[in-house]
Amino acid sequence: MTKIIFFGASIYSLPVLEKLITLPDFQLQTVVSKIDKAFGRSQKITPNSVAKYCLDHHLPLLQIEQFTPEVKSKISSFKSDLGLCVAFGPPFFDEDTINSFPSRIINIHPSPLPKYRGATPGPWQIINGETSSAVTFFQIDPLPDHGPIIATLPFDISPSETANTFYQKAFSLAADNLDTVLKSYLSFPQSIQPQYHSQKSYFPKLTKDTAKINWTWSLNKIEAFIRALNSWPIAWTFVENLNHTTFKMKIFSAFIDQNKLELIPKIVQVEGKNKTEWTEIKKYYSIIRKN
Repeated sequence: MTKIIFFGASIYSLPVLEKLITLPDFQLQTVVSKIDKAFGRSQKITPNSVAKYCLDHHLPLLQIEQFTPEVKSKISSFKSDLGLCVAFGPPFFDEDTINSFPSRIINIHPSPLPKYRGATPGPWQIINGETSSAVTFFQIDPLPDHGPIIATLPFDISPSETANTFYQKAFSLAADNLDTVLKSYLSFPQSIQPQYHSQKSYFPKLTKDTAKINWTWSLNKIEAFIRALNSWPIAWTFVENLNHTTFKMKIFSAFIDQNKLELIPKIVQVEGKNKTEWTEIKKYYSIIRKN
């Protein structure tokens, strides 16, 4: 029986966690997740998706902010064999924490490493027009997305892919293969392969500020950008109403009119207004297609 500590803090962590607790040869000792934080307009203190799942299903839970000496001592006290990390993010693991597991810590990253290292690999692959990807199991070291590769599982990126569907596809694939990959790694730990660091690529984390549409891009890239930022942080642009007042407008989906060679929004939300169809409000607003 392999004793495991699971690290995760995102809704996309859940397919792997749900699978892990069903595997008879692995014992989940605790889940490590982030502390509860203020969320939404109301700023209500709310547990993240992983913490809520643990509370709802009575799983052992340790919520942390940093890997303090107290936290590291607590993790070491479990005497776990292996760590498994899925969409956990900062704080990053130091050598002491990594080495507290005899079989180290495995991370599951939704890109064909060493390509697309970083915090938002899914959206950038969509923005850049990639048609295929992979989910990579790798052994964590102190550098982000840098450690040796355990397994790479390929999958296709569809022409209608959003960040949400991309991550669901990637982590569901990881969950489906979790038992096989973990057992193979534990049986043949020497089979891991170093990354080809000369082939690495990294793209910055997307934020609400960087979600502004760049109208100098090609129509295909803008349409992909809108899909890639769904369901967060949502692409946006400036619009002007009939009184020439400027507002921000989120664009949740759009299509390219091949006859007019123009990008047409579908579902939008002007700041201060409810989400609606562009056809319902387009006579009141015009898009400012300048940067």
